[in-house]
Amino acid sequence: MKRLIAMKKYFGFVLLALTGTLQAQDCSNPVPICGEIPEAITLNFSQSLEIDCLNAPFVTVVEFMSNGDFVNTGSATLDITGVTCQTDGIDDVIECVVVKPDPQDLCNVSAYEMVSPCAETAGGFALQTDGLLPNTTYLILIGTAHDPSTTPCNVSLILSGPAVSINACCTSNIAPGQAVTLTVVGGNEDLGYTWFPEYGISPATGPEVIASPSITTTYSVSGFFGGCQYTDAVTITVGNPLGIPTSFTPNGDYINDVWTIEGLLLYDLADVRIFDRWGQLVHRSIGYTQAWDGRRGGTDVPEGTYYYAIDLNDPLLVDFQTITGFISVIR
Repeated sequence: MKRLIAMKKYFGFVLLALTGTLQAQDCSNPVPICGEIPEAITLNFSQSLEIDCLNAPFVTVVEFMSNGDFVNTGSATLDITGVTCQTDGIDDVIECVVVKPDPQDLCNVSAYEMVSPCAETAGGFALQTDGLLPNTTYLILIGTAHDPSTTPCNVSLILSGPAVSINACCTSNIAPGQAVTLTVVGGNEDLGYTWFPEYGISPATGPEVIASPSITTTYSVSGFFGGCQYTDAVTITVGNPLGIPTSFTPNGDYINDVWTIEGLLLYDLADVRIFDRWGQLVHRSIGYTQAWDGRRGGTDVPEGTYYYAIDLNDPLLVDFQTITGFISVIR
């Protein structure tokens, strides 16, 4: 889940990207957009920026900044939808490409480095960039030959992907009283991060915090880059993360014939052991890809109560105690 405040400073002024149709801008003053929120844009600015497939007389320039994840910034995806651009009832062609400009001279076409394929279509489309550099300004060039003096030419842009988001880590399972370290990358650390709720977390700001909730809690964290506010979330599950039935009926009627443990398939290295009342091992499974069917060595075990011990053995989890309990076999 991500939200933003589309706010960008230009020469000491604050430009708010308010809900509504943004007017086209030239390369010297691009339309700033943030990730995950649709922006409606009118293509009516007369300028030509010839680069590869883009040679239209009306070109709108949109600007965005990648995040500050220096380990893996990733790519961005541009979805163009809601295209209303027709002449005499016929859809006009929309051209689009994403480029890396000279940040000191956004109109220097000779310095443009293409970071996406060119798209040329009469309808909506999606465009994915290459891997982007961190903390870098990019331009989206959208062109058309449509004459805006006849009828409007409007599109809606949605920018998404790992290059334009922050990433909080990691969803975890802990036992009551344990703690886990949560981290977030991608935002401008000079502007800081804010975690919510403040319950069970210390400190409530910064790229790394310690969480020790007493109950299962979802923490959201907000950060900034490129004048935009982004939010991600992680959930800390406190206690047993599995749904373990206390009985099953392996009688061959195809109803509740196996001991199905909800959530266990997420743990590939889980070690499941089942014992009889004398402590003898009757079943063991690593990964639990096939649920126990109430047999030992191909022979049905007697009806009665059995005991289990489960180690999740997941290196991404906080040290988790062995999960124990009993299971009734009913025939």
